[in-house]
Amino acid sequence: MLIAGTTSGQPHDPGTRTKAVGTTAACQEHRVHTEYMGRIIGTILGAILAIWLAVTAAGGIFATLKTFFIIGLIALAVFIVVWFVAGRPRRG
Repeated sequence: MLIAGTTSGQPHDPGTRTKAVGTTAACQEHRVHTEYMGRIIGTILGAILAIWLAVTAAGGIFATLKTFFIIGLIALAVFIVVWFVAGRPRRG
């Protein structure tokens, strides 16, 4: 709904009390308040979801690196054991 005194490209300032065509001032104030609060709630929910996604992604990356580190330690242990066994003198 287009409010008198604004253009479609500019956000409406909730502090102004202008009438829209065909509505009462009380109805218009309620609608402006609802739109403003909706934007605030949307911003807060967006920030919470962004933080949740970042923490989830960081946890996944950390778990992957930890897995690669453990596999690397196991491979290093196998390499050292094979190196020692191969370096022993032969019997007979």
